[in-house]
Amino acid sequence: MAFFLNDEPPGGGETVAMLKEKIGPFFEVVEENLKGSHPGGRTLELDLVARPKEALVKDGFTNSLVGFTLRNPLTGPGAFRDVPRKAKELVDLAHTRFASHGALPLIVVYPGFFAHMRREQLQKLGEGAGVFERIMGQFNVGELKVEGKNLVVMYGGARYWDSVFGVNADRQYNFSPLVF
Repeated sequence: MAFFLNDEPPGGGETVAMLKEKIGPFFEVVEENLKGSHPGGRTLELDLVARPKEALVKDGFTNSLVGFTLRNPLTGPGAFRDVPRKAKELVDLAHTRFASHGALPLIVVYPGFFAHMRREQLQKLGEGAGVFERIMGQFNVGELKVEGKNLVVMYGGARYWDSVFGVNADRQYNFSPLVF
């Protein structure tokens, strides 16, 4: 998959078109800029909703719609303090009904939870980063990462799927919406 080789690191300049290009070989985009209704009465928006392609489902990927959200990476001096606010935004998305699609069983964040924190900020988080990833998994929120030529979906602090090795068959995954 050579299209990942020359990618710049994800950042504020990422667009939905760039995300669609990255996931295009594996997912069929169903809808973009999808508005949803949160139980608290607010209207929230996902950047796109996609369905895994047949080959991905045959490999063991969940056969359900996946919501993708681009978000501003956690950068700069305030990144560490921003983690709780960003987490709340993601949990809110997991509790939202999106038009005719309803609540989605998996929300994937791009460019990952801590993709742009500086090394010293990540060291400050320490084991807290892993705990955070596992907690987000409890709310059906995973992350999409680009690792060289490999596209990776992390869920609950572990690799769920990657474009080289496929679905992690060593673990059981059960994706069901949080809102019925």
